[in-house]
Amino acid sequence: MYTVFFIGTAGSGKSSLVASLSTWMEDQGYDIGIVNLDPAAEYLPYVPDIDIRDRISARKIMKQYKLGPNASIIAAVDMVVTEAERIKEEMEVVGAPIYLIDTPGQMELFAFRQSGAYLVQKLSDVHSLVVYVADAVYIQTIDGFATTMLLALSSRIRFKKPQILVVNKADLLTEDAISNIINWAEDPETLLESIDLPNYEKEILRSVANMGGFITPLFVSAKTGEGLDKLYYQLQVHYTGGEDAQLPP
Repeated sequence: MYTVFFIGTAGSGKSSLVASLSTWMEDQGYDIGIVNLDPAAEYLPYVPDIDIRDRISARKIMKQYKLGPNASIIAAVDMVVTEAERIKEEMEVVGAPIYLIDTPGQMELFAFRQSGAYLVQKLSDVHSLVVYVADAVYIQTIDGFATTMLLALSSRIRFKKPQILVVNKADLLTEDAISNIINWAEDPETLLESIDLPNYEKEILRSVANMGGFITPLFVSAKTGEGLDKLYYQLQVHYTGGEDAQLPP
């Protein structure tokens, strides 16, 4: 069983990407399962095979315990941990060879709390990885690129899983913007020469880049389907060393 966790900041389009990739894979004849771990989602662009909202609802918790929006989401995400064993059992019952797992929209409530790391470890199988979804509009700026790379690296350290960096909404980017992002990733000095930071902060970024923290991203669009084939190929690279696993339809 392969498990693919989609994480990223609010508005990056995680759920839309899960929906588009699942549709693309099903069109290719692959059998997949979808798990929603966001107890605060008001709408999902796909029909999940397993939906945490059937058991835990942030809105209900907010009303029951008279909590604010943020506190209710934190409580709900922490409560998901109690359902981890049952979710894993349901995944085994559904029996899909690959699962796309959609995580809460507020990345910081999932990635940087103990509950998030626990869920990733608990729901992982022999093969698992994280797809970090970055927002195209944000990453095209120098500051946005730098902070995106730091957040992606932080989540990689946090989850201790292989990671693919994906820029969603690529249809909103010009060719020049895409070229800039690739140049910054492959030659961090061009970024450091352009960014207005004190020298010690530039040295921090340079160290991160030298340690492999700047990853050349894949450009995809959940809206148009651009790059979904490349994302699928990268999943196979992680799972099979580049050879297609030929997941059964």
